[in-house]
Amino acid sequence: MESPRRHDKTMFLVKDAIARLTGRFASAGTSLLEVGGHTGWQTLAYRAQLQAPRRAVIYDWQDWRLDEVKQAGIEFRKVDLETDDFPDADSAFDVVICNQVFEHIKNIYGALTEIHRVLRTGGFLILSVPNLSALHNCLLLALGRQPTTMAIRGSHIRGYAIHSMTEFVTRNGHFNIRALKGYGLHPFLSGALPWIFKTYCHTPVWVLEKQASALPTWREERAATFTTTKF
Repeated sequence: MESPRRHDKTMFLVKDAIARLTGRFASAGTSLLEVGGHTGWQTLAYRAQLQAPRRAVIYDWQDWRLDEVKQAGIEFRKVDLETDDFPDADSAFDVVICNQVFEHIKNIYGALTEIHRVLRTGGFLILSVPNLSALHNCLLLALGRQPTTMAIRGSHIRGYAIHSMTEFVTRNGHFNIRALKGYGLHPFLSGALPWIFKTYCHTPVWVLEKQASALPTWREERAATFTTTKF
């Protein structure tokens, strides 16, 4: 129901959208962090949207950077998103990009809290995850099949429906939504969708502006909540 070719096309369009959204909302920034940047080719495209880029960094569990990415000055820091505090100071970055990462980690509370900490107030988080309520996932569930977003033999260990994820990232006023885009209506389309179909998009992209809030962070709320798991 979801072909690899359709999926890859949607993912390319999502990365292109993230670059354009970076230019639209954060072009005046000088420092950029990509959480889970992998080879870093797209990090170069994101950095190019800044008018006067001073610093661009990738956090990942292993250094996958291409040689040309290293030569272009994209820094790397080894970070375990499940357990590590981020190595940079408070308010170190003007924009943080996190694309197709949160579905791979259990401890999203710590990771999101650390993203918020290293982002300056008024800075932007551009976040994207697969949508559990995507049309093709709904159809598969109706047929008693596993959604591709949470494939049993896949690497995704969390699933996020677009509206529930929106509530989660904006909890306690730590972020305000500046834009929410939806891409892909699999198995039919890969491009941007009008708002009426956004609930069923393959991949949502949030543009979130950091706010100053004295209310508990995601990590603090989780620590105060009884759970039978270790995360």
